[in-house]
Amino acid sequence: MRETFAFLGQAVTRFRSTGAVVPSSRRLARAMAAEVGDLAPGAVIVELGPGTGVFTRELAQRFPDHRLVAVEFNHQFAAALRAQLPRVAVVEGCASQLPDHLRRLGIDPGRVQAVVSGLPLLSLPRELGDRILAAIRDTLPIGGRYVQFTYAKAPWRTRRPGGFTAARARRVWVNFPPALVLPFVRD
Repeated sequence: MRETFAFLGQAVTRFRSTGAVVPSSRRLARAMAAEVGDLAPGAVIVELGPGTGVFTRELAQRFPDHRLVAVEFNHQFAAALRAQLPRVAVVEGCASQLPDHLRRLGIDPGRVQAVVSGLPLLSLPRELGDRILAAIRDTLPIGGRYVQFTYAKAPWRTRRPGGFTAARARRVWVNFPPALVLPFVRD
């Protein structure tokens, strides 16, 4: 419950970067983690915009033997995640700098096999969203998975990230508002 109040406080003061009015549901977190698929031993998973950590906890539980890196711009969310999930490498910074964050952690980007994003890419300035998508593309190897959720499917028809093939989208009704999981595979 404390996470919900923390999220609400940030949503009110930083709506454009938070992009939601309530945290994502566990059902959505499970659907996002399921779209990561099977990973090779030693693979790294990156989460962009973990917020209060709903997806982070699901990823850590589902992939206990894989390194998990969470990139969070919001200082309060990043500090809370570090305290609650010490096994996760939490980076406070912009997702558009993903390759630099990985380098500073000593992670070869070639080991990253999945990027899971809770970022509100459609509500961010277009140029920033494009830089974030380019950072994801530049990080993932061929066959790597990029999993994004959204509340609106139509804008993604024109915002489809270059260098990726869209896989079958999945609607998650048990979320407020209902969400759509958009998986992409790096070409």
